[in-house]
Amino acid sequence: MRNAPQTRLLPVVIVALGVFAALRAGDIWFGFSEASAGDQAPGVLFAEAAPGQEPQEGLSETAPQEAEPPEIAPGEVERRILEKLSARREALDAREAALDAREAIIVAAEKKLNDSAAEFRREREQLLALREEQATAETEEIVALVSAYEKMKARDAAAIFNELDEDILVPVSAGMRTQALAGVLAEMQPDKARQLTRLLAERNRFDEEVR
Repeated sequence: MRNAPQTRLLPVVIVALGVFAALRAGDIWFGFSEASAGDQAPGVLFAEAAPGQEPQEGLSETAPQEAEPPEIAPGEVERRILEKLSARREALDAREAALDAREAIIVAAEKKLNDSAAEFRREREQLLALREEQATAETEEIVALVSAYEKMKARDAAAIFNELDEDILVPVSAGMRTQALAGVLAEMQPDKARQLTRLLAERNRFDEEVR
């Protein structure tokens, strides 16, 4: 009677061991199936290891991945854009200021040139007016001398003509009447008379060429 409980427990223990062996065999087969499926899956070259764990034996290490660029907050992007625009605006302002300075220099130089040109024109007009006045005065003086020498006796006029410079002698002689000049030439020294005749001929030739 003492061996009866042990006899009843034996089948239960055998059944439990069989169930445990079946479950154990199922776990092993399920793990092997997952590993095989991972190896045979198309496009899968490397098996990833869990963080902090070494790669499983028989599997290649995971390939290194490129680090993704850090994300920039929208406010930071706007700040950088504003900084670039501000720098560009400062550069344009500096260039505009330089152009304004050059323009001011050119305007000042142009004004100075115009003032110099106006001053030159004024001085030229004054010089021309002065020359005209001088020519008028000389003409009036020559006319007065011509009138005076024509009224003089030929001998007296000839004595003066012998000593006159060519600058005065030629225009005065050219302004005299032919008859009055002929009388003076007759009373002049022969060499002075010949020289005056030559100068008057050259003057007449020059006047004809100018005309």
